[in-house]
Amino acid sequence: MAEGQLGILITKHENLEHISGIVRAARKAGHRVRIFATDEGVRFTREPKFLELLEPGVEMAVCDHICEVLCIREKVGGITYGSQYDNAGMMHDSDRVLVF
Repeated sequence: MAEGQLGILITKHENLEHISGIVRAARKAGHRVRIFATDEGVRFTREPKFLELLEPGVEMAVCDHICEVLCIREKVGGITYGSQYDNAGMMHDSDRVLVF
């Protein structure tokens, strides 16, 4: 996956240490990272440690519909508030995908 893209799908609000470690390791190895959060995973948008992952080479999107369902209305700069279409694009464009 030299200079490839790692996709990370987050559906649960858990395993932040693992997600963070994988993102940092992938970036250190020179890979792009694309994250899509849905379901309970959108709760990470409220956690500073998760938001630290927003750096060059890391793209982040969340399901805006689920944010509304869970009453998460505050938008964070640098995160795309989109739809499952963003998830499909990440899946299509990534060389490998991890699901949490």
